[in-house]
Amino acid sequence: MIGLAAGALLLAVAFFEPGIRPVAFPMGLFFLAYGAGSYLHRRRRHLAGYFATFAGVTAAVWLIPLPLGDWRRALLVGVAFGFFLHFARFFMGRAGRYLAPVPAAVVSGFLGLFLQSAGIPALPQVVWGVGAGGSLASALGLLRGPVGRFFAKRVVFFGIVGGLAAALYVISPLVGRPLYLAAVAAAAVAALAPGMGGPKRPRLYDDPDVLEAKRVEARFVKNGDVALLAAYVAYHLARAGADEKAVADAVRVALSYRDLEPSPFAPAAVARLVERANRRRRARHLERVKSYLRRYL
Repeated sequence: MIGLAAGALLLAVAFFEPGIRPVAFPMGLFFLAYGAGSYLHRRRRHLAGYFATFAGVTAAVWLIPLPLGDWRRALLVGVAFGFFLHFARFFMGRAGRYLAPVPAAVVSGFLGLFLQSAGIPALPQVVWGVGAGGSLASALGLLRGPVGRFFAKRVVFFGIVGGLAAALYVISPLVGRPLYLAAVAAAAVAALAPGMGGPKRPRLYDDPDVLEAKRVEARFVKNGDVALLAAYVAYHLARAGADEKAVADAVRVALSYRDLEPSPFAPAAVARLVERANRRRRARHLERVKSYLRRYL
């Protein structure tokens, strides 16, 4: 709501103060759109929320009085569109998975063109190299099996390799020592490689927005709420682009757990023992569910 209030205030200032209208009006539109996007996110309409923010950025870039022509403004809007695709694809279902290589290509392509139009030497080629390496690794990461997982975990690494290769291509003719620069680039890649291999254990969910995973797992182990676990599994599988059969099978696995029920006439000590046993059984069931999900995530 703060964004909506700030946007409305800036639009009011733009209406009553013509002197600062050229700046206040586009910034008011941006904050208004950003506030609307935040509201949509809270209503779990994430795709619409990201699009509202992108529309606000577009309005600000196009209307704010900067010494940029229409072509450069369009390039900046293209960069913003690439970021919109990156975040929005997590909410596009199965199609979002196949869009993984697109955002890096769009952002690097438009950003490189913007830098080139500004007359900055060499840097556009490096940006294009980073985008090409990252996009290629993302595309290969769509393959199934160990080859796909290898590239999917190393997108950043291959982006850096692409940037180094582009820098080497640009600088070598200027320096006249291509072998020396190639050795430096190879040493840099070797130094970066150990830290770019991704996590040693597979992650349960490949989504940076999921911050409550441990809380949900802890709640299930504590009280055995299988409905919460099933809803959690279905929601994140659907966001990851899994098909309907995979979601249904995962939900069926999540719902298959049942607690041991002590007799209503059992003493309190027995009831406590049964509860401890149930918590151990819930933890084992949670591991089974997570193992099943790793086939799809």
